[in-house]
Amino acid sequence: MAERPQSDLGTVLRHEAERHLPDTRVMLARIAQGRAEPAPSRWALSLRPVAAAASVVATLVVGFAGIRLAGDRPEQDRTPAATEGSPTPSPATTVPSPPAPSKAPPRAETGKPGADKPPPPPELTPSWQPVDGFLSSIAAVDSHSVGTWAQGNVTLTTSQTITSLDMVINVARTAGVADAGKWTTIPADMITMAVTEEKDRLVYRFTLKQGTLAPGAYVFAVQYTHAGGDRDATADTYGVLAGAGTERAVVTGAFPAK
Repeated sequence: MAERPQSDLGTVLRHEAERHLPDTRVMLARIAQGRAEPAPSRWALSLRPVAAAASVVATLVVGFAGIRLAGDRPEQDRTPAATEGSPTPSPATTVPSPPAPSKAPPRAETGKPGADKPPPPPELTPSWQPVDGFLSSIAAVDSHSVGTWAQGNVTLTTSQTITSLDMVINVARTAGVADAGKWTTIPADMITMAVTEEKDRLVYRFTLKQGTLAPGAYVFAVQYTHAGGDRDATADTYGVLAGAGTERAVVTGAFPAK
């Protein structure tokens, strides 16, 4: 068989392709006619592959659209579709919400006025620690105190050599209280002393600045004036932080009543 020239072969293939191009208008008319007929015709059978492909495309499009729409709605707006065979609930079968009570339930009677109020919190009392490790302390109002002048003494006793010391004595600002002096049995060149006046108290501070304190007892005294008569010193307090090498001790306390 003689071979056709390359140009003739391309022409023949192009004519065959054009001859098999579907006529869209005719196909749509045949599809509409096939849907109207009760039994499938020969044309409808021949168009089943085309219809099936169109159905697949339509299904995919609807599926993607449904996914997007479902993703755009909030979770609470999504309601499951009713399946075939499951009855649709009628308003009569819905469970009614319980009615609101007409009035609040009566409160339990205690028979005592104010019994429903919580009890007041207990009063907190300071917890003093006059002894800690190698250090012990005691406070007292000096016996030489007179009507308008007083002296408070704090005695520290250490069983080890003290290498650092910081002490604070607080004198409450009762009627007429004012600073009148301070002293200690520690040599003056080894310690600094200062007093600060605050709204509710006088703050006396003693700090060891050099040297060490051998084991023994040391007195720290604060002096102040006050209104005439016996002054209650129970609101006066003290605190001490001391070091003996690597050991630390903290003692706190208050002055007893005179």
